[in-house]
Parts: sequence; C-alpha cells; structure tokens
Amino acid sequence: MTITTAICPDCGSEAVRQIGPIPPSNTFAGRTMDSEIDGGRLWECRICALCFRYPHMSKVEIDQLYRAGNTESWQAPITLRTDWQLLKKWLTDQKDINRLLDVGCFDGRLLEFLGHDYTWLGVEIHPEATQRAQEKGVHILGSDFAHLPAPNPKIDVALAVDVIEHSLSPKAFLTSLAACIRPGGFIAITTGNTKALSWRLMGSRYWYCHIAEHMSFINPSWASHVAPQLGLEVEYLKVFSHAEGTSSLGKKAYEAAVNLLLRFAPRLFALLRRSGLGGIDLNRYPNLALAPPYWMSAKDHMLVVFRKCLTP
Repeated sequence: MTITTAICPDCGSEAVRQIGPIPPSNTFAGRTMDSEIDGGRLWECRICALCFRYPHMSKVEIDQLYRAGNTESWQAPITLRTDWQLLKKWLTDQKDINRLLDVGCFDGRLLEFLGHDYTWLGVEIHPEATQRAQEKGVHILGSDFAHLPAPNPKIDVALAVDVIEHSLSPKAFLTSLAACIRPGGFIAITTGNTKALSWRLMGSRYWYCHIAEHMSFINPSWASHVAPQLGLEVEYLKVFSHAEGTSSLGKKAYEAAVNLLLRFAPRLFALLRRSGLGGIDLNRYPNLALAPPYWMSAKDHMLVVFRKCLTP
C-alpha cells in the first residue's frame, strides 16, 4: 500500500513531513512473532513537533499483543535503571507526596523500588503482571489509561516510565493523567527524545522507533507546546542515557560504529547481518537485514516532569 501523507494524531494537523520507512520487526512486548511486523513510516508534525508511526496496527490488535506479551520482559537490574534512579532522586526532593500512580506498572517493581512511604496505585494491561503487582500491594485502578475511574482523593504524582511512546496519541495520554492528579500535583514521564543527536542522525532507522510497540515519540519542544493546553507546566527536564555510568568506552565506540555503518553504508551493514551480525535469523525473517542495532549508550532519553496548575 502506498502512503502519501498522514495526519498528526495529537493536533490533527496535515502539516507533517515523512522522515522515512521504519524497518520491520519480529518481536512485540518481549515475544518473538511468527512473522514480521510491518514498521510503517516515521512522520514529524511541523506544528506540535510530535513524531509518530503511520500506518500502524489498530488499538484492538495492539492490546491483544500486549496481553500475550512475555512477563519476563523489562526485568533489567535496578542498577541499570538510570530512569528509576533519577525518579527516586527527584521524588525525595518533593514535599507532601503520598499517592503514586504508576501507569504501565507491570509487576510493581518500580513502586517497590520507590519505597513503602507512598500509597501505590497502578494501571496494567497484562493479566499475569497485574496479579503480581497486586500481590505486592499495588491497588490496580484499571487496565487502560483511557478508561480510568476518577481517583478519590486524587493522585499526587502520576508516573509513566517508558510508556507514553506506546500510546497512539501522547496528548490524549497526558490528558488522562492530568485528570487523575490534584492541582499542584505532578506527572513524571521518561521516554525517548527525538531531538537527541543520535536520533536526528539515524532518522527512521533509529533503534527506539524500530521497536514494534512504540507508536509515538516526543521531545522537549512537544512538551512545551502541549503543556499549557492541558493546564500543565514543564517543571523539570533532564536528558540521560539508559546505560549512563555503566557503558565502557569500548561499548560506546562499538554501538556508535555499527549505527553509523547502518546510516552511511546500509549495503555493507546488510551484508554483515547476513553473515550473522546481531543474531537475526534472516532465513526466517528475510526483511530484517536493516533492523537497527541498539544504541543504549546514547544520551537519547529524557525525564520530563509536568506540574498541574493550581488554577485553570
């Protein structure tokens, strides 16, 4: 199917530009698929600065794949979770924080890490992960951020760690969270940053947008544009690397080299893929010769904290 244009899912603008095709993937939510998932194309809105995948699967198809996801995914050791460390440091500097809502809480590991000084609430779509979270003491409000009951009392801080990129409309996602928090409360989000140098260099072949469950991609410009429309203000923003402090110089050099090879010599990269680079079975998945390698040492993520205005 030939796609000539798209519409921004956040602001509805047709002023979008196509960055390029996203390579197909063979995994979703930690599960290896029987066939390749088409990557669609990466687009950028010239009005609100959102980047997004289009075309993409329907929400029904996406939700079905999440429910069938691998429950052993997203189990990185806490020492490797730079985002968790940053969140905990930011939280300890705040006053009068009692009720935390973790959207996409999975099995409750983040709330457990943040400590028992808070009341834990969560949103999670995966049934087994939901059960694990409840066993840890997390009160589950629902399975979908778009259909949450109004919490009473309202939330002090809503957390969305590596979650907003899974939504089809980040603005709608942020709107739902804003409705859950009290005036003066916070929304803390960690996600990729499309303004990162590594992302701008790689475009639609960047590893972060290649992940099949990632649909939308934000940046500081988007945050500043959307916040006042929702009665929010950007309180804090920090860019970081997921492998901050843990990657050796050799690891950083290797990740940069293989990504630059893909960017500037894709035919040679594909040849190396066929010879076994990256461990992808190209006999089974023949269209993954240009599947991007990870670039975990790149400073391509951000923590952005929104504060809800006290008055509308």
